Amino acid sequence: MKEVVEKLMGKVIVSCQAYEDTPLYGAENMKTMARSVLMGGAEAIRACWPQDIKAIRSLGDFPIIGLNKVLDPNREDFDYVYITPTFESAKSVIEAGCDVLALDCTLRYRSSEELYNLLKEIREAYPDIAIMADCETLEDAINAESTGMVDILSTTLALLHRPQEYPDRDLVRAIKANCTLPVNAEGSIWELADLQSVVDAGADMVCIGSAITRPHLITKRFIKYNEKIRN
Repeated sequence: MKEVVEKLMGKVIVSCQAYEDTPLYGAENMKTMARSVLMGGAEAIRACWPQDIKAIRSLGDFPIIGLNKVLDPNREDFDYVYITPTFESAKSVIEAGCDVLALDCTLRYRSSEELYNLLKEIREAYPDIAIMADCETLEDAINAESTGMVDILSTTLALLHRPQEYPDRDLVRAIKANCTLPVNAEGSIWELADLQSVVDAGADMVCIGSAITRPHLITKRFIKYNEKIRN
């Protein structure tokens, strides 16, 4: 197990990301957000895009999980491979300073062979980088582990096609039962009870994003609930 993976075991990772159409978009804003969550006790950050990773890296020596979302401006859905889809997109965030590279390791729109070749190219160019496989299904996780080139299996994309307000505990449990690599639980972790549930399911580490670092979504959730209880 790589040293950086050992550092993540048993920890909460906080995802500091903001899209271009939100007020917090920008490297300096994400640097401030990262500083805030580090002050709160977070020991690792998940961040997107080279400029944000570089800015957050300047805060100190702590694990950064880096990804590079390559978004299609002509599509409003996320039903395509957009999380670090190519070698070039991986290269740019690795060289910006991340310790762990996160990428889409689903089998949705490319074959197992294509994914293997991408992982091989990354591994040959950056043998020391740890790789987090963002998965949607148990099949994705089993396939990613079988390549022998990833270090962490993550449920990042589990709710892509079936959004819900609670984490996919069953997938965490299934991956733990069928794979040997550490498992990161991610997605719809809004409450302390959600954190408890994925830890109980066997998660080795947990990544929390929207519930901490996306104020407009936190606000929207309270507004919707207020409307519900008053109608």
